[in-house]
Amino acid sequence: MSAEAPAGIPTRLESERLILRPFVHSDWPALHAHYADPECTRFTFGRALSEGESWRALASMAGHWVLRGYGPYALEHKVTGAVIGATGLWYPNDWPEPEIKWALSRAFWGQGLASEAVRAVQAMALRAAPKLPLISFINAQNQASIRLALAVGARLELEREFRGSAWQLYRHPGYAAQTVSLKALDPHCADAQALLAASDRLMAALYPALASEHLASAAALSQPEVLFLGVWVGSELAGCGAVKRVPPLAGEAAYGEIKRVFVSPERRGHGLSKLLMQRLEQDLIDRGIGLARLETGIRQPEALALYARLGYRRCGPVGSNLADETGVFMQKQLKPKL
Repeated sequence: MSAEAPAGIPTRLESERLILRPFVHSDWPALHAHYADPECTRFTFGRALSEGESWRALASMAGHWVLRGYGPYALEHKVTGAVIGATGLWYPNDWPEPEIKWALSRAFWGQGLASEAVRAVQAMALRAAPKLPLISFINAQNQASIRLALAVGARLELEREFRGSAWQLYRHPGYAAQTVSLKALDPHCADAQALLAASDRLMAALYPALASEHLASAAALSQPEVLFLGVWVGSELAGCGAVKRVPPLAGEAAYGEIKRVFVSPERRGHGLSKLLMQRLEQDLIDRGIGLARLETGIRQPEALALYARLGYRRCGPVGSNLADETGVFMQKQLKPKL
């Protein structure tokens, strides 16, 4: 999902009992009543927060509006004027998709106020941002929040590991899951260049001694023996990958060398790298090539685990590449699907 804000997100809403408005500095002591309660934060922060941490939590929600163009609202009770929590749109950079979040001080639990606030945000979002694919991402042990999500019409879509525990993704009514598509990608286009540059920065950070020419350039990815694929989530280019077909040489069978598999950090954890790998492998199979090879590195445990799950085994250096203390070479015998 793009970080660009949909036009027309209002900064103030009202429901029967609540005003949903921007945060002001004087709201932080009231919010601290929530964040200092370990029962309230058991499935989010995992502990009670200090006053300074509560202030920073408020600042992050207020700042979310600046960075994303939308964000959580302070919940003000119409009768008492008390700030009782926060509800609104929320999309940290490690979240799978934009969500509706909620946080309510324990003194106000059991009165239907959280569900009232969430329904107000749902109605607003359907009017102002119908293409924003809204979820709620909830720790699988947080039964109270799961009950609330179901009560407002959200439905369980998937469960995944996040921050060392199981979390569940609930899709809000009126929003379809974003479609995932794979197709050939021009390595010279702006979106592809941005992905390749992000991949280059990651490799430079992990392997400072790695020569830049070790990574396939846009020119190399444009060659006729290379298939360069992109994976899109909705209209967003989320990742890329390539396979170079290497002809038989000196009695060695032809093989495919997989390169440049990269998924944007905010899109990881959804199986996009696996989809790319499977499509690249299928291209080799369709061309009668029965061996795929690749090089990764010792500082990429997630990549090593993925390749192992897909059936890759360690081997000697690939092609003209030279072995060093950080490189890991792997290969897989490909079998046509029956």
